[in-house]
Amino acid sequence: MIWFLLTLPFRLVGLGFRLGAGSAKVTRRTVRFVGYRRIVVFGAGVGVGLLLAPVPGDQLRAKLRDALEQLGLSGRGVGAPADVASAVRDELASSPRTWHLQQPAVTAAEGRVTLSGEVPHATAAADLERAARAVRGVHEVENRLRIATASN
Repeated sequence: MIWFLLTLPFRLVGLGFRLGAGSAKVTRRTVRFVGYRRIVVFGAGVGVGLLLAPVPGDQLRAKLRDALEQLGLSGRGVGAPADVASAVRDELASSPRTWHLQQPAVTAAEGRVTLSGEVPHATAAADLERAARAVRGVHEVENRLRIATASN
């Protein structure tokens, strides 16, 4: 009975499984080529990874950021206006929807962020505002962005 339980993972590896449109079967020859130890180590790594990371990565990053801020190691606290403004500038410069746009002037006071400047179109203004709202510590965004007029 114990032998059966010890060899069960290796027996399961030998079973076929669905892969995309076709099917694949891990045969005894494949197991011998890869090696039992590598399969066991890989399975153990997947198991440990699932145990340590039961939530999506963005939630883990937020949890880590919170822990670092509580310890004072984050390098950017949320309370001071200059820090919120710099966090908004960093987010606008790195966001996939806004990095290519001309960056607006950002001021912050007590969780209220003001964006001012000129943007090429209304969608850009909305994207900049949405990215600024996503920053931690921002409670309200005042959008003073002007839409540039095309001059020939």
